[in-house]
Amino acid sequence: MVLLIGDVGAGNVEFAYTSAVMLSMLRSDPAKNNNVKNQLSSLLTEKDILKIPENICYISMMREKEDILSELELSFPPEFATLMSQNMFFKINIQKSSEVVEVFKELVMVIEEHAANSLVIIDSLTNLIRICTGSTEWNELIFFLEDLQQRSKKWDGLIYILIGKNIFGSMKEEELMDISDGVLIFDWMQEDFMRHQTMIIKKFRGLMPHLTKENIVRFDTMVTDSDGFSLINVKHISGRK
Repeated sequence: MVLLIGDVGAGNVEFAYTSAVMLSMLRSDPAKNNNVKNQLSSLLTEKDILKIPENICYISMMREKEDILSELELSFPPEFATLMSQNMFFKINIQKSSEVVEVFKELVMVIEEHAANSLVIIDSLTNLIRICTGSTEWNELIFFLEDLQQRSKKWDGLIYILIGKNIFGSMKEEELMDISDGVLIFDWMQEDFMRHQTMIIKKFRGLMPHLTKENIVRFDTMVTDSDGFSLINVKHISGRK
């Protein structure tokens, strides 16, 4: 279970879109799939297994599928919208009067059915948390995410959860990060007179020792209408390799 925490417009949503599209391309093209596996094989240890998800399930709390496809058509290459339209899409309706437990139950039912060996994108935890206004509701959310994190291991799937940055306070954000297996932070950086997007790997179980060894601290990123989300530079610890 991986949190994609992003400042407004910093790229966490585009990361999720691009991941879904690129994985769909690999899944539908065995030759390209094998080529990517061969390229990445040198980075794997003996115990690592590179897997392409069997399915991609996109779960939206508030937005309709047509809205997302329209956004993709306006901002990215035509194949992005085409490939996303082929992925499974479910809208979970949340109203202010919705019972939190009932919303969780509906989410679990959808994920349980489609998460095995698959990538699930939940868009977004921000909308889900907005209905959790009291301490009891927050605790229920934490219990739900802890259960989801454990279930993801049984499903052998990957779950991306989108969330806006600095919306619910640092203590609650830290609590969410503590539960998760991985945390990617998408932010804007100011250097001299330039402002650009970055991605920081805050936490990733099983991966952090490799990043620490290479002294990697952050990735400069870019979102373009030709490639979607992409990495353009790797920043290392100052004074080191």
